Amino acid sequence: MKKMKRVLVAYSASSTHVPTTFEYLRALKELPDCDVKFVHCTNDARLNFDINQFDVLINSYCARLCYDWFLSPDYRQAVLSFRGLKIAIVQDDYDRTAALHRNIRQYGFHVVFTSIQSEFWPLAYPAIQVPGVVLRQLLTGYAPARHVERRIRPLEERSVPVGYRGRQLGAKYGKLGHEKYEIGRRMAELCDRLGQPHDIRTDDASRIYGEDWFTFIGDCRAMLGSESGCNAFDFDQEIEKRCDEFATRHGRAAEYSDFADFLEPFEKPFNVGQISPRVFECASMKTPMILFRGRYSDAIKPDLHYIPLEKDFSNAQEVLTKLDNLEYLKGFANRAHEHLIASGIYSYRTLTSAIRTAIEEFYPQIASNRAIQHWRSIQQPWVSTHNPADPKTIALSEVPTDDPQPLSYFVEKQTRFSELLHQSVGQETLHPIVTQQARPVRGGALSACLRPLRKAWHLIPTSVRYRVGPLLMRLARRALVPRPSPQG
Repeated sequence: MKKMKRVLVAYSASSTHVPTTFEYLRALKELPDCDVKFVHCTNDARLNFDINQFDVLINSYCARLCYDWFLSPDYRQAVLSFRGLKIAIVQDDYDRTAALHRNIRQYGFHVVFTSIQSEFWPLAYPAIQVPGVVLRQLLTGYAPARHVERRIRPLEERSVPVGYRGRQLGAKYGKLGHEKYEIGRRMAELCDRLGQPHDIRTDDASRIYGEDWFTFIGDCRAMLGSESGCNAFDFDQEIEKRCDEFATRHGRAAEYSDFADFLEPFEKPFNVGQISPRVFECASMKTPMILFRGRYSDAIKPDLHYIPLEKDFSNAQEVLTKLDNLEYLKGFANRAHEHLIASGIYSYRTLTSAIRTAIEEFYPQIASNRAIQHWRSIQQPWVSTHNPADPKTIALSEVPTDDPQPLSYFVEKQTRFSELLHQSVGQETLHPIVTQQARPVRGGALSACLRPLRKAWHLIPTSVRYRVGPLLMRLARRALVPRPSPQG
């Protein structure tokens, strides 16, 4: 009988409020021939188990390797001491790329899964920077799991002729990021000028979350969209520094138009446009898509799976005239659904199959390596070095779980830590998620606790922060329980 591999998936529970991230993690539970466990590994998590109980470590993309301080010290040390197969799943490869390379080398990852097309690997992952590392490709997301309560409404019954939600992402994400805002802004202007009804919004207040998003998709006769990803690879944080300098000098965030000339040489060598999870969501609801013409991970084709919109809007009026041609729209909806959803080609089984293949190919090489066998034979049993009375040890201790944990898990642990710290230092407790909008916190110990959380918030991609920020604030306000001051 084939022995099941013991697999540990490391992730950040502070990121599981993003539905795509949570679904992605849950899919890894279905790795064939593997006993999969999960561990939260950021925000000063303290690992209370021996990582070498496992055969394979998978560092998920939400445990971001491009930030030296994001992963907890315990987890960093555990990865260095791990003697099994190390796999990293990376997204946002364009962000602090040199730091990403350095940490891949330092932690000794054997296999890196990236969403970047293989033709750009020599630029994004040069062998001299990641020697001996095997590269494989995955998508940023896959077809969402079927929900029986999500009714697919006939196009005749849908009340929104064309819909969209987007926002201004700023200069850092280059032209592809700019297009997410521009497609909505320009199409809304055109629709208003022509008297074409629409529900196109590019402001934060109009964001839609959770199941309400699928309800909105299902009420649209057509949905706008553009490529995901970024061609502006910021190897040495030069773009990030320039954006920060601009904001300091001008008192506002830099927009793409401010940096277009500067970004051009960064973007020119790359064409890594990704298919967004939104495309799969629209296909699952049989909502026709009007997309900027692009690459989309080579997964879909214009005039077959989506209605192409030229980026100069030269065919925009022609596209709008098709919104009443339901048979024309149904053709795109049906072909996209058949190709992306019904075929199963882009299901999460494709993700788990790719990872399983890598495990079967490379784990035997690790297990049979004489040096690793020797290291295993002399390795001492794991013993915690932490003070058991330390609030971090009590509140932030982590052991493997059967499933990834939701945002509420992260909030509860951070709240518990805050309570224990409040008891030990006599400071007023402040919920971590709302620290950015709260008054400054005094007291070195509590301030040190909150600093990583502030950093963690800023490392989340701007597009995600804008999308989930209002939701997080609502959750935080409900979770925050006012306490009297120490003076009573």
